[in-house]
Amino acid sequence: MNDICVRWQCTGVKGQREIWEREYASPDPLWRGPAPNTVPGEGRVLELGCGNGKTLSSLVRHSGEVIGLDHSINALHQCPPGPSLVRGDVLRLPFQDERFDTVLLHHVLQHLYADERELVIGEVRRVLRPGGILSIRTFSVRDMRFGKGEEVERNTFRRGNGLIYHYFEADELRALLSPLVEMELRESVVETRFAKGSVRAELVGTFRR
Repeated sequence: MNDICVRWQCTGVKGQREIWEREYASPDPLWRGPAPNTVPGEGRVLELGCGNGKTLSSLVRHSGEVIGLDHSINALHQCPPGPSLVRGDVLRLPFQDERFDTVLLHHVLQHLYADERELVIGEVRRVLRPGGILSIRTFSVRDMRFGKGEEVERNTFRRGNGLIYHYFEADELRALLSPLVEMELRESVVETRFAKGSVRAELVGTFRR
């Protein structure tokens, strides 16, 4: 079992924590599929919302320090050995200013409300060193799951399991991330095999502080 450092201050995330713990305790998890082939990262790397470590598994050969943070203890217990693991809150990161060269924010913002998304980006800017890199992935409004569930904010839907999903437009994401400097932002669209014409769509970007 991994050693997990607990730096815990409960400030959110609006009724979602218990649901995530239940999902990660399930023997049939929602999040499957292979780890990414390549993950941006140099120097001291922090992955926020690392979950059960699918992306962390692509960083285990990284020569620098790698830290994964998540609020779910059940998720962290499933992470691969190697990276340092921290149970903490993305809304109030337990790290000093300008500590990291790279921050990964993959499929985290989509599970937050608008005010929480702003708090997270403020924390990312705080912990990134000048010139540091933010790698981001999040659902696009073109994704086939857009509109499923109860709309609780603009383009934000609560599904039957209680989790929320926000779907971004590119300009909305750019505005949220300013004044970080955009290096790349593209939409990745993949047609599904089980429903003709249906696509999985996400925005993939790299921004510099």
